[in-house]
Amino acid sequence: MPSNMKWNPGKQPLLRGDSKSGVGVPSPSADDLIVRYILYLEGPGRETPYLSTSEEFEAAKVFAQGGAIWATSVRKANDSGVRHISKSELLSCKKGNGKGKAKWNSAFEVMQARRYVEQWSEHLLDFRTIAEPAAVVALIFERT
Repeated sequence: MPSNMKWNPGKQPLLRGDSKSGVGVPSPSADDLIVRYILYLEGPGRETPYLSTSEEFEAAKVFAQGGAIWATSVRKANDSGVRHISKSELLSCKKGNGKGKAKWNSAFEVMQARRYVEQWSEHLLDFRTIAEPAAVVALIFERT
């Protein structure tokens, strides 16, 4: 999407780079601190209740790393009980030491997380209330 166009949640997909075989399944009861998640603390294999998505195909392509690009929509996620945390909501809670689930002990790290959200046009899908996340992931994502 050209940078001068505003992303439209009703018309444009959310994209995720993941493996060829499917989208990773979140763990609803895992640590839900957003800054920890965005900064990728604890590295690969860590449990998380979130899945990152992007407005930008190129961002999803970077994270696919030879895997595949998967698409969903805000409507599909919401209809399945998954909460969409928009890029603008993520940016608004990342000021100073953060607010809510983005509260963190380091204002510098909150600022870094904010930069990543901006860089990757990141949106989060929040699976904290989903009892069967694997079934929901299979339902809402399709390979592009």
